[in-house]
Amino acid sequence: MLKHFIWDFDGTLFDTYPVLVDVFVELLEREGRLVDRVEVAELMAMSAKTTYEAFGVSDEFITTYKQQKTTIEFDRSHPFPGIQKLLETLSERGATHHIVTHRGQSIHALLTKHQLTHYFQDVLTAEQGFARKPDPEAVQYLIEQHQLQLSETIMIGDRELDVLAGHHAGIATCLISNQPSETVATYTVLSPDRLKELFLT
Repeated sequence: MLKHFIWDFDGTLFDTYPVLVDVFVELLEREGRLVDRVEVAELMAMSAKTTYEAFGVSDEFITTYKQQKTTIEFDRSHPFPGIQKLLETLSERGATHHIVTHRGQSIHALLTKHQLTHYFQDVLTAEQGFARKPDPEAVQYLIEQHQLQLSETIMIGDRELDVLAGHHAGIATCLISNQPSETVATYTVLSPDRLKELFLT
């Protein structure tokens, strides 16, 4: 039985990608570069670093992008439908929740705004300095710090690097993706709103 849930943030708990893509595309357009929004979205789903490298943007561009997205996403980004209820129901059943994200401190403002902070025992961000996923270092830290039983713990994310981090740590994994691909994930669901079927039935 699963009792401990380790979550990715962007694209898993919160629907932030549309905002990330909007800001990135707008900044490129200001430079006179017209790009395919779908391509940006696909790259951003892999990682911000992948997107930066693909378009060869400058350090100044990246700094401006980070500043603008932090401001705009606070107003526009929301949890996926049903996530708050899922966290609440699982918590009432005795589950614990944790987050491992490459995001910085901006995560705390979003969690606070949407009254979700109290569901999470630990939130590991870029500031903690753990190796980036798919390295399992952050996941292993949570397992050891909170004495989580491997057989009762699962990592949930929308990218293969998320599930690889959990897989390498020896726990179950769930990939949220509507793009068919090879995966090491224990479970796959098409979208975050399908998680309740997996975890509550």
